[in-house]
Amino acid sequence: MLLLRKRLMMDTNAQELARVKQILDKNGIRYEVKTTVSDNVLSRSFNAKAAETVRTTYSAMATQTYLYQLFVKPGDHARAKKLVYGK
Repeated sequence: MLLLRKRLMMDTNAQELARVKQILDKNGIRYEVKTTVSDNVLSRSFNAKAAETVRTTYSAMATQTYLYQLFVKPGDHARAKKLVYGK
């Protein structure tokens, strides 16, 4: 785990995350990924209750997406950004 970290990317696209990770791996840059869901506890609870009411599955009611955040060491950030985004 990186103690000091700086966010390089935040995206909902798993393919973009894979692309960035591949570039960083190829260039020996360590990173950390944090994955969260876009829904909070209240909306998940609401979707579960609504699914129960209309007698369908929770997965059919949920519109949950994942949010991927990728962090690198502050000293690696400029190099990583240039490799990944050309900036």
